[in-house]
Amino acid sequence: MRWLIPLLLLPIPALAADRAPVPKAATKVQAALDACLARPDPVDRCVDLQLARARALLASDPERALKLAQAANAALDEATEIVDNRIGRVKYRRVGPPVTPEEAAGARRDEEVLRRIWVEMAQASELIGDASLAAGKPYREMTGAYGRTAAILEQRGRGEADLRQRLRATGKRAAVFTDSPSPDEGEAPAREAFDAARTAFGPTDPLTLSLALIRADSLAQLGRFGEAEPLYRDTRARLTDPTARFDADMRYLRLLVRLDRRQEAEALGRNLLTRLAAARADPLQAARIYLDLSAVVLPEAGLALARTALALRTDTLGEKHVDTARAQLAIATLLETLGRYAEAEPLRRAGTWALQGKLFMQHPETATAWLRYGENLLLQDKLKEAVSALRSAEFAVRDSVGETHPLYGRVLLFTGMAQLRQGDRQSIATIERSLGIIRAGLALTHVDRLQAEYSWGMLKLLSGDPATARTQFRAVGQAGLDRAAAFADYGPAAQRELRQFAGVYALQVRAAWQLAEKTP
Repeated sequence: MRWLIPLLLLPIPALAADRAPVPKAATKVQAALDACLARPDPVDRCVDLQLARARALLASDPERALKLAQAANAALDEATEIVDNRIGRVKYRRVGPPVTPEEAAGARRDEEVLRRIWVEMAQASELIGDASLAAGKPYREMTGAYGRTAAILEQRGRGEADLRQRLRATGKRAAVFTDSPSPDEGEAPAREAFDAARTAFGPTDPLTLSLALIRADSLAQLGRFGEAEPLYRDTRARLTDPTARFDADMRYLRLLVRLDRRQEAEALGRNLLTRLAAARADPLQAARIYLDLSAVVLPEAGLALARTALALRTDTLGEKHVDTARAQLAIATLLETLGRYAEAEPLRRAGTWALQGKLFMQHPETATAWLRYGENLLLQDKLKEAVSALRSAEFAVRDSVGETHPLYGRVLLFTGMAQLRQGDRQSIATIERSLGIIRAGLALTHVDRLQAEYSWGMLKLLSGDPATARTQFRAVGQAGLDRAAAFADYGPAAQRELRQFAGVYALQVRAAWQLAEKTP
């Protein structure tokens, strides 16, 4: 073993005694970085400059920011090996002279140096995640980077600052999952980060509030609206920073649209547009508000809003971006509301395939897109194509939100209608099953629930059961009155709402007459 002794005395690469300083003026960071990298210095000398420059480039050049963050991470990784080797030469010495007190003390100091380098690697890893997100990289790259950040800090972090960074990275990881093909994977980290922040820093801390919104987003994406709404409402009440409150209001607007609470959504959406106009307008924020607002105003007005949003997203993001596809789908929905199904079909088809390319099949948004595409085709009497689209929708919904979600009930509803058109004896059973799922998940005044109840009433009327049909039409008609009564006044919007139910009241009378004729 004595032949190993000379190896213990070999020199190893040195760490930088001092990092190259970061200039206070952001415009001078790139020049300082270039000068630092041109020198044959130890591996970690330029790390602070690399990270500072990467943060400055996040918004304008995320690809360049990503490369800089990765380079800093590689330098820090090499630095950990240097310190690890230095510690190992002392702690694990089995041959040669015994370890002196000075060497043991030096090894303990090196262990603290190593811990600090690992914490810096966590910072670089979080920045890699941020840059990957900004550059539109595959979601697993982002979740991997944020997960590594959290894991390092859980093992090596100390103090409040490291805890905050760990919880922030965990929240970012959960947020990426929420808008990914695996939204269910974000629920657990979102909950854990929020609970930990609330315990450590209290319910009003800015970090806790930001994690509460991520948790609410995760719940809403999974269709757990009853759990999401109190979180949104409570967080909005606690926020004092105007920028953070604006962001929270935008998220809550999306929930109101999903819940079909049109008047609340319209009021909030118009308020957001007013606030946005008062500040420097962000075209992507404006586009998002336009799209949400387009779903709750009169269709003609909504169509203009959605087309404006599409133009903003096309100009900013390009024609092939997934958010551009979302704007196309919003326009398709409004065209369908106006009965223009053939005009909506190509937009619906292109948007659905674009979503699947980004989010894959196992995502609630992709599932919804396939369902709406199948509905469009069914209403155009394109039965074969509709059945194919609904089959894709059923697969996507079952694997994303499960068979108890109202979305699955709607898939069954339209599948049953297609079966009925094909003369399939299972059609009535399929529609009846769909009704049970939809009733369990949606309020009677929700538009999707009303559509299902109305369809069941029509089936019963046509099949010679006027008693059940009258009960169905009575319930749907009362829901129409309730929706109209919720308006602030009996103006054009409330009158339009009632006009949409005029046919239901006529069918209720028709069912009553048929029942009277059958009654001896």
